Amino acid sequence: MGRGRGGGRGRGNFRGKGKNRGGGSRGGDNRSESWSDIVRQNDLYETYYRQGGFLEEEEFEKMWKALASDLPNSFRFTGTKSDALAVREIFKQRYIPKIQSVQFEGEPVLPPESVPAFPDELVWHMKTHKKIIRRHPPFAEFQKFLVAETTSGNISRQEVVSMIPPHFLDVKPGMVVLDMCAAPGSKSAQLAEMIHGDEEERVKKAANSDSHGTADADGDYTDDGRSTGLLIANDTDYKRAGMLVHQVKRLNFPNLIVTQHDASIFPSIELPTAPGQKKQYLKFDRVLADVPCSGDGTARKNPNVWQKWTPRDGLGLHGLQLRILFRGLQLLKKGGRLVYSTCSMNPVENEAVVASAIVACGGVSKVRLVDCSDHLPNLVRKPGLNKWKVLDTSSLNGEGKTNHMFTSYEAFLKTKEKYDAEQPGRRFSDKLVPGVFPPTSTSEEERIPLENCVRVYPHLQDTGGFFIAVLEKLDDIKVAQPQNGKQSEAAKNKPESGSATPATGPASEQPELSAVEDEAAVAPVSPTKRKFDDAELEASAKRLRVEPDVMDQSAGSEAPDSEVPEAVANGTPNPEQKSEPKPEPKQVTKLKPENQSNQKEYFEYLRGDDPTMNDILDFFGISPRFPRDRFMVKNKEGLLLNKIYYTSELAKTIISQNKERGMKFIHCGVVMFVSHRIKDKDVLKAPWRLQNEGIQILEPWATKRIITCKSRDTLHRMLIEMFPKLPRDGDHDLGEVGEQLMDLDIGCCFMRIEKSEGEEGFPFDMVLPVWRHPGSANLMVDKDERKAILLRLFNEQNPHIINHVLDKAKAAAEQEEAREAVEVIEAEENGSEVENAGAA
Repeated sequence: MGRGRGGGRGRGNFRGKGKNRGGGSRGGDNRSESWSDIVRQNDLYETYYRQGGFLEEEEFEKMWKALASDLPNSFRFTGTKSDALAVREIFKQRYIPKIQSVQFEGEPVLPPESVPAFPDELVWHMKTHKKIIRRHPPFAEFQKFLVAETTSGNISRQEVVSMIPPHFLDVKPGMVVLDMCAAPGSKSAQLAEMIHGDEEERVKKAANSDSHGTADADGDYTDDGRSTGLLIANDTDYKRAGMLVHQVKRLNFPNLIVTQHDASIFPSIELPTAPGQKKQYLKFDRVLADVPCSGDGTARKNPNVWQKWTPRDGLGLHGLQLRILFRGLQLLKKGGRLVYSTCSMNPVENEAVVASAIVACGGVSKVRLVDCSDHLPNLVRKPGLNKWKVLDTSSLNGEGKTNHMFTSYEAFLKTKEKYDAEQPGRRFSDKLVPGVFPPTSTSEEERIPLENCVRVYPHLQDTGGFFIAVLEKLDDIKVAQPQNGKQSEAAKNKPESGSATPATGPASEQPELSAVEDEAAVAPVSPTKRKFDDAELEASAKRLRVEPDVMDQSAGSEAPDSEVPEAVANGTPNPEQKSEPKPEPKQVTKLKPENQSNQKEYFEYLRGDDPTMNDILDFFGISPRFPRDRFMVKNKEGLLLNKIYYTSELAKTIISQNKERGMKFIHCGVVMFVSHRIKDKDVLKAPWRLQNEGIQILEPWATKRIITCKSRDTLHRMLIEMFPKLPRDGDHDLGEVGEQLMDLDIGCCFMRIEKSEGEEGFPFDMVLPVWRHPGSANLMVDKDERKAILLRLFNEQNPHIINHVLDKAKAAAEQEEAREAVEVIEAEENGSEVENAGAA
């Protein structure tokens, strides 16, 4: 079914400066009371959004009422479009009518509804109250369907507003895309689907003809029908990166790499160059910067907003968000697009960041803020703000807190000057910099059209709050050495002596490099990551035991230094600085070599003429056109021990070129083969099993070991029975599949199931791996996936899976246990007879 075997955003505690500032959440939500008992009130939060100039009073009341209500449950049908539509139809025809028949207190219950903002009815939400859901069986059946298809990768349970940013990126197959802050991975899954497009159908056509694919307006499929694109999904925190791997692995896409780096200093990715030529670095067609934020738009699901939100949350994150956005623009191709998004409604984290980045890059002639009104035209939205107020809370000797609403940086300076004279001990936030206020421009040509940004408020279509901006890179941008506030202050106080390179003063500027040349990462300035508090995804990960396969190799390779304007690093754009400053010596920073001794795995590619791989591919009759040099193993020696993975060509290039440069690769590759160990190895020509994860990639190119299943009864039998008997001579109950297996040697094979009409037909194409044993056959699909297929195709709620091998082993164990018990009893009886004889 498709590729699949088969998010949550929250706000962290951003105010601390402890040792955990280096990334990741600092613990989960420790409240003891239930979400329904949380008092949904925060006077400071309400004051800011009521008086900050965001909405008219009447509309604000609607928004505030929506914020205090529960968020609807939402989900999205995933995978290839044809498969997603097929699963959607099963859902609509089987579950919607049952829910529609339910009544509560004499009124019909509202069933799940499609969200009009998204095309093809692929996004749905349900507003039914939990107390109704718990009372009626149709909801329990629907819940089982959701869980099964989520595990299989055919459904993603994701908040509606978080589905918006990938649509605004306008990704086409063949593009190279970076998701900078990707965890927990729901947006990455969307991007991966877009990169692969409809390649399954194109590969089938290419495999059945001499065509090698095309590059057209729909995307680049020139790799024999396969998409040439790539997604790099990144997150700075190891734990969240593990959640990201869990989310994207279900999709089984080979054009995907997961990395673990600080997004604000994401390292440049080196590309192969000929000897003697200048080094080349990867540039991206599309970049998603869904940055860490205060999360005040998540108040409908996140109690921390009501309990702890303060204006300092947004002020404290502004600088980090700006550095991430600027780094994303650096990594973007000229003509490429970047989407900047947050789940905050605060302009300090939104329009202020966008405006500051554009100013720092050189203005609207360098970076254009795109009008995206034609994207998702049915999405109800508000334009971005050109004017706003900034809220700060001052205190006098730690007490006497006073709230202030400033319209400009000059107004803040006047107020501060007044208090400095009257109350010298009163303190304001040190994060109130010019860049958090609305920009000023001297001409219409230089004006930044912030109204092109998109604001989604909770009351517009019953969602959370969200912000999206689409930026297009028009020209090379100027770059300068990066500094954050602390670095700048430390540099000012540091005497210039010896060989130390000055970190202050005029920053050297130079034009940005060409489309594939770039600067590598500088010394880390670790961000604070938003807290991951999506209970649904976390519980799912615990069930599936998420363990990212880390590969972190380096040899201290030197690379050019990455540079960010000082204004960006300090969160203070300087539009008046147009003259060329004096150049300063560059600080070249190496990617830090890591200790390899404790690493779990390495990613090593096999040679294209590897004899074992050739034997495996010949056994299955794989066409010579299928690439032989993209198979990978995960051990330092490059040995074929247990699993063999497959990746795309570009993924291979990036892994091979950068694995010794300190890049932290967390995941790459789809499992294609697993070694099969049985006692009688002599009967096996290829002791490797096809895997459900990668079988659809390989199957169009196979000419041997292919069987077809045309009967629903036969498929049902193979799903509910593991290892049904298939003797060389004699009867079997496996129908047309059994007849075909009888003619095959021992080993794995492809079982094709073609889409067919009617009640006895199949709603979509499938291909599943089957193992032919000497005396039995087995569908190589795990128990959970069997149950998911049985539910999907046969509507079996609680199927009993028969495992003949396990039952046989259990019977043997019981027989052995009974035999041992008899021996013990006999021994005890014999002992008693001896004792009695002695007594006599």
